[in-house]
Amino acid sequence: MAILSSHNFSNPFNEPIKYGAKVAELLNMLGDGKILVQRYGDIIDGKRTWQNELSRSNVKPTLPDAIAGDITSAMPYRAMTNILNFIEALNIVVPGFAGTETLLYGPEVKFYSNKVEISENFETSIENLYCLGDASGWTRGLMMASLMGVRMGQILAER
Repeated sequence: MAILSSHNFSNPFNEPIKYGAKVAELLNMLGDGKILVQRYGDIIDGKRTWQNELSRSNVKPTLPDAIAGDITSAMPYRAMTNILNFIEALNIVVPGFAGTETLLYGPEVKFYSNKVEISENFETSIENLYCLGDASGWTRGLMMASLMGVRMGQILAER
């Protein structure tokens, strides 16, 4: 599963893509080009996960190329705090989710498109040019993008 932590920057800063790219660059540097994996318990204890410790853990990484390390060395404080708070909250609903051997990968740094102005039928200001799904900037994943596609199919069927 993925945990989303979004950021909305404001004045005077206006370079969110550059910011995200720097975070991704640091994480790639720490993992030597591989995806980092860290145990939740190590994050809480303020230490990195070492490869020999990870190999002795009960929970094995499902991504064989992932390398043990310290995600928190490159993650901004607010994003890391959001993720940890989410894990703690989910642990109330799913006891054990915040187990010491729970593995965190990544993170994935994702950029969203600006929202395209579209009509209720997904048409842009250019006649017969339609925009939907993530490319429209109105959705943030498969479910909503799929729903836009279904709705577009209904619109076409009604014509």
